Amino acid sequence: MKEEVLFKKTPFGGFDRESVISYIQQLKKTQVEYKNMLTEKDNTIRELTAENAILSERAESTEKKLSEIEKNCNELEDEMKKLRAKYEMLVNKQENSNEKKLAEETIERCDKLVASAQTAADRLKKSAQTKIKKAVKKIEKTKDDPERSAEILQELIRELS
Repeated sequence: MKEEVLFKKTPFGGFDRESVISYIQQLKKTQVEYKNMLTEKDNTIRELTAENAILSERAESTEKKLSEIEKNCNELEDEMKKLRAKYEMLVNKQENSNEKKLAEETIERCDKLVASAQTAADRLKKSAQTKIKKAVKKIEKTKDDPERSAEILQELIRELS
């Protein structure tokens, strides 16, 4: 605080006591206001840091779930390939054309199910990846503006819930 303060002087030398006391009281009041502002900012930072940690954990959890979904999808694809190979072998061995037709239809249905499952898994995967990317970007934004970060964190909580 670099401002010059001129105190009222008394007729016998020195400064007017009330002016000095009033100035000191004003300084104390300003100091208390700054301390209160700092305390509020510190509390906001603590709250945002806690929310940031929670959202980071949720993002990590979502990444783990995505990894599990991908693993399950790959396992299901492998299993379906094996089943399809078995069905094709059975179809080749069958002599009756009606049974062959039924087997081919079953294979077609299985193929459609695999395609449908793949599409659904891809949608889930893309959705989860998008949410993770958005969460990471929004979490990074919280470093700059505590008030905006609170809004972003609330949006993220709603999205991830």
